[in-house]
Amino acid sequence: MSRSRVVHVFAQLFLASLVTSAHAQKAEIAERASINPGLGPCPSQVRRETPADAWHSFMQFGAAGEFALASHLLDLTEVSQDQQRSVGTTLSEKLHRVLVTLGAPADSAGDVTAEGPIVEDQPQNVVVAFRFRHARASGEAWLRRTRDQATGQLAWLFTRQTVSSIPFWYRAVVEGDEAGPGGPFNTGLGDVPSSVLRANPRITVAGFLSHAKRGDFAVAAHYLDLSALAPGDQAQGGYGLARRLFLALMRSGWVNPDELSNDEYGAPERGVPDGEERLAQGAVGDEVVTLTLKHRFDPSLGSVWTFSPETVALVNDLYRHHGYGWIGDRLPEVFFSADFAGLQLWQWACLALVLAVGWMLARIVSTILLRLFGAAASRSSVRWDDAMVRALNGPLGVVFWGLLVALASPWVGMSDAAQSVIGRGWRVITIAGFGWILFRSVDLMVLQIRSAAPRADALGLSFVPIVSRIAKILIFVFVLLAALDVVGIEVVGLLAGLGLGGLAVAFAAQKTLENLFGAIAIAGDRPFKVGDWVTIGGISGTVEDVGLRSTRLRPLDRTLVSIPNGVVMGEKIINYGARDRILFQTTIGLTYGTTKEQLQYVVDEIKRMFLAHPSVFPDSLRVRFLRFGASSLDIDLLCWVLTTDYHAYTGIVEELNFRIMEVVERSGSSFAFPAQTIHFSRDERPDPEHLASIRGEIEQRREQGQLTIPEPTEEMRRRLREEGALPS
Repeated sequence: MSRSRVVHVFAQLFLASLVTSAHAQKAEIAERASINPGLGPCPSQVRRETPADAWHSFMQFGAAGEFALASHLLDLTEVSQDQQRSVGTTLSEKLHRVLVTLGAPADSAGDVTAEGPIVEDQPQNVVVAFRFRHARASGEAWLRRTRDQATGQLAWLFTRQTVSSIPFWYRAVVEGDEAGPGGPFNTGLGDVPSSVLRANPRITVAGFLSHAKRGDFAVAAHYLDLSALAPGDQAQGGYGLARRLFLALMRSGWVNPDELSNDEYGAPERGVPDGEERLAQGAVGDEVVTLTLKHRFDPSLGSVWTFSPETVALVNDLYRHHGYGWIGDRLPEVFFSADFAGLQLWQWACLALVLAVGWMLARIVSTILLRLFGAAASRSSVRWDDAMVRALNGPLGVVFWGLLVALASPWVGMSDAAQSVIGRGWRVITIAGFGWILFRSVDLMVLQIRSAAPRADALGLSFVPIVSRIAKILIFVFVLLAALDVVGIEVVGLLAGLGLGGLAVAFAAQKTLENLFGAIAIAGDRPFKVGDWVTIGGISGTVEDVGLRSTRLRPLDRTLVSIPNGVVMGEKIINYGARDRILFQTTIGLTYGTTKEQLQYVVDEIKRMFLAHPSVFPDSLRVRFLRFGASSLDIDLLCWVLTTDYHAYTGIVEELNFRIMEVVERSGSSFAFPAQTIHFSRDERPDPEHLASIRGEIEQRREQGQLTIPEPTEEMRRRLREEGALPS
């Protein structure tokens, strides 16, 4: 149609002070994180404090050809930030040409405040700046008060819906009737059902997916532009194309309706023709294709958005690379119409197939890997790796199962919600598999510790089951928390609740926990082992067992004493079983009738006997004439017996005591004891000949350097130990 037909345009200007019609309804201030950040800071010459300022500035910049400045008066929220500068300039130019063509005035006819029109003492925050009616289109240009949240600045801008309408207005008003398709289409499909909604890109795609998910492919075909098909072929061809397009989109996962514009004329975008909206972009074979939606104006239906003819032409290629082949074309409709828990029957069937095949493949892969690991482990000198391979049999298959489900689930082509559920499911499976591996690893470590630990270490071995049980409980708790976090349960809040409950339990079971930690402390510090003779808090006995609550001792009276572990770690512990030798210390007293030579003989003979005895530690012993006692000449004896067995110790000490008695008897002296003796005659003197013999023996030893008084020489120690001969 020629431009002369523009005479049918009826234009009305409604600027801020003149707006009183129902079209200017009260609205909230539009909130934007940042107003048109892609345009940069707003220049000072751009006035947009009031509706009149915004209108006047836009018309002024348009008349001067300064469309980059005019773009600061458009709300470009729907335009990506990197395209706002170029797209905004183009849209400003097109809007200005539309307004000029329609005869819109350059200046406002009134004065309006920054708040815009006031109705019943309430600012309306929006005005209809211009309304027009044209042979091919009609519309309204709106201005709305908008806040920049980053700066707090308020500005009056042409609304997002107005910006979206500019390309259509331009084609209808400026380019004439030849711009864009119009009139009825898809006549071969029959009347359009009332359930088919195609007023904007978002509702079109959502409607197509909704009908297709119910198996209503005949209805879903109304969302396709089937202009390339003859009307007689549109019903059957549209059914097949709608089915294939749905399956390909579901499997590829390219489309999310929420990301599309819900404005009547879509969102302007660079590189996309006017009247079209980019739906998705992806690879079909070696080629990257763009799927688009097409806008058309139907006199009886108004604005209609459909999948563009170019996109419909790509459906078969798209299905060939992203569809399900022969199976997808021939599945009965019940597989699409029946659904449960958000999944259609065909998706459940595919999911069951994925789970079954995934499990079989996981078993095959894990079996092959375990054989390879087993072959490698059999060639090593250690045995723990063989046990580890056996422990992985089972858990490794579960882990691979979860991973294979993760890889295969996108192939099924599910909704985002269903894909989210499946994603959580395979994560839970994988976590359970790793938890099972950790359980088996604990059992493996227990076996290794028991085989490597000495059999005599009964205390350490007794703690192995306890530590194993605690480790498994911790693994179970961590696996459970990880699984709960995956399925969407707030673990932090749960832990906080468990913390409060645990605090109450801790107060109630304070003694039990004290004994439990005492058992852990005993296991870590190891102050004794099972079989040791110990004294704990004044109680002496043999350690028979260490449990989670108490330690059990067996005293000499053969009773069984249980001491709480908390008490054990708080008391002084004397471990007699930890001695490497046992002290022998005593004092003997000789009568005051003993001569110096006799006393020296006794000291020397006992020291020689200690040095020569194989069960006496030779490097630290002491035999000393200690003191003049009240009724005796005291000799201090000290040495260490080389044994840790108390029974053997008493036998050796008995032998040493007998030999000490022999030494005293040979010296001619005797043991003293506390007594009071009244003498009525002179003391009998020792046998002079025996005294002379003892005196000679001492003098001979002194002359030969063989006397151990005050200390034996190193040579003497070595000789006596080598000879091993005890004095007779």
